[in-house]
Amino acid sequence: MAKPEKAAARREDILAAAKTTLEESLKYDGVEEVVIEGETCAVARRRGRPVVLIFVPEEQGPIAPATQELAIQLGAIVEGGPADYVWATATGKLGDGFIYSWLPDKECQVSSIPAASELGRNSSAGARARPVADPVRFKELQHEFDQLHEQVYASREPIDGSNDLTAQLCKCIFLKMHLERHPDFRPVARGPLFEEIFHPNYIRKNGEKAVEQIKKAFEVARALPEYCLKDDQGRDFRIFDPDDFIKFQKPETYARIAEMLGGHQLTTPEETGVEDDIIGRAFDVMLRAKFESKGGMGIYLTPQQVRDAMVQMVFHDILNEDSGLVTRRNAKSGKTQFRVCDPCCGSAGFLITAMREVRKQIDKLLGLSARQRLELLSEVFAQGFEGADSSPNMVLMGRINMALHGDPKARVFRVANSLSTDIFTPESFDLILTNPPFKKGGITDKDHAKLLESFRSDISNGTPAMKGSGLALGAKPDGKGVWKPVNSVDPAILFIDRCLQLLKPGGRLLIVVPDGVLCNSQDRYVREYLMGKKNERTGKFIGGKAVVRAVVSLPAVTFRLSGAGAKTSFLYLQKKRPGDEQGPVFMAVANNVGFDVKQNKEVLTGENDLIKIVEAYKAGPTSGAQRPTG
Repeated sequence: MAKPEKAAARREDILAAAKTTLEESLKYDGVEEVVIEGETCAVARRRGRPVVLIFVPEEQGPIAPATQELAIQLGAIVEGGPADYVWATATGKLGDGFIYSWLPDKECQVSSIPAASELGRNSSAGARARPVADPVRFKELQHEFDQLHEQVYASREPIDGSNDLTAQLCKCIFLKMHLERHPDFRPVARGPLFEEIFHPNYIRKNGEKAVEQIKKAFEVARALPEYCLKDDQGRDFRIFDPDDFIKFQKPETYARIAEMLGGHQLTTPEETGVEDDIIGRAFDVMLRAKFESKGGMGIYLTPQQVRDAMVQMVFHDILNEDSGLVTRRNAKSGKTQFRVCDPCCGSAGFLITAMREVRKQIDKLLGLSARQRLELLSEVFAQGFEGADSSPNMVLMGRINMALHGDPKARVFRVANSLSTDIFTPESFDLILTNPPFKKGGITDKDHAKLLESFRSDISNGTPAMKGSGLALGAKPDGKGVWKPVNSVDPAILFIDRCLQLLKPGGRLLIVVPDGVLCNSQDRYVREYLMGKKNERTGKFIGGKAVVRAVVSLPAVTFRLSGAGAKTSFLYLQKKRPGDEQGPVFMAVANNVGFDVKQNKEVLTGENDLIKIVEAYKAGPTSGAQRPTG
């Protein structure tokens, strides 16, 4: 039997096993096979509506991110859908694979499919808005991005590894987006239109001349006023350095890029009938798959599993406590006022994960046309999402990533140091999601005296004044409780203080920190600065700058590729408002996050404890919460 035939037979066997699992183990009736956009799936229905859709991928082993996205889209467009649950499995066994719920109160990855008897009476009743999805287009896009990356990588262009290749590709995507907004763009006055130049036939015919014309186009476009961002103070920040250029040199490289990008509308994809962030989803999956971590250099993408958990927990709270916050407008200016920030954004992973949550909420708004929802979404993105990073390539990738998710002029700034930059206004953000860089040995007064001095602005008469816009953790209390300057401090401690400064009262911070900050006795003053001091008689915390909502311990493997040996957790804080009091803290331990590291590479395992942890958090306080170990 030929290999394709064996693979097809294997998928058929697994699909049959999954159908049996649903029918015998979970007691679903009449699971039937269906073909959706060329993919053979199985569907369990209830009252005619799809409850569970099963998809068996081509690859064996744990379900890869690209396959997860494909399965989600298949579940969205199944007849009568979206399906309540989507199950992508490579074994057909209960408890294996990737499970996603399209139920309106979820729309996220979940840990299990409920038994038929556990379904609520109305779990499949009533019409639901049908998400716009195109699994065929997504699969094609993913293949095109992967193939393009591999072809360019194999062409021996003068680039410094996979990350640099992606950065150069981003510059070409930038040019394509500029062309779509300005079809009359001419790199040289009275010269040919860029639309004529950036075409595979022209490039192959004109060779080196075409390469020079494309490089000239980038040189001209990057300097245009529209690619100059303004920070919160109204100052100008250019997206590109004045001497930045595209490194690719071979005509065939540009021809292949033009060929791939020419088949897609990047700036207004909704006009072509494609889900308006499907291109962004495909690009993001490619970026995560091709990104090379630079051990010890602080350049590392926060794993999607961690990003998803942090974003889902905080949006659960935001929407439960103030469902109108995401779209609320300022009464005077009329502008949307929900603001999200990542001061160490890298490729903008946290920002785009939060953007997807905002998209879900706006898509559910009643009384708005599709065009009105799109305009509102664009407005929230443009006014409400900001990031910064010190690496020019990461800033570029972050901006392109956000642009492909619906924010064409993403406010991502290049800064020397996110701890000291003044591009962000104190007390102006509702949500900060971040994974700041770690530094062995900490930040010392010898090397960063001015920086540490700025982190003592709130110290008055030997104690923190606890002003919302103040900073105090450049100092610590001595044996008598008098706060004095520190000689060195873990940057994670400073980032906690800095992020709280940037949050509005009631604003939320989710930050990855070394476990030592949470457990070490010498850092107790930090915990007391955040939570206040506990009154042993009443059990209440007195003082403090924030309410600690949750602590989730992560396994050591989570950031092993980055060269960070310290064990980490993510910490969820809410900046105090008058009357806020510290309550019980949700605490959990994740032993698995969906991957392992072998021979300095990530290897998917499919075991992700964060899914159940998020579900437990959403379910509310329980007596079985676990305490993270150091």
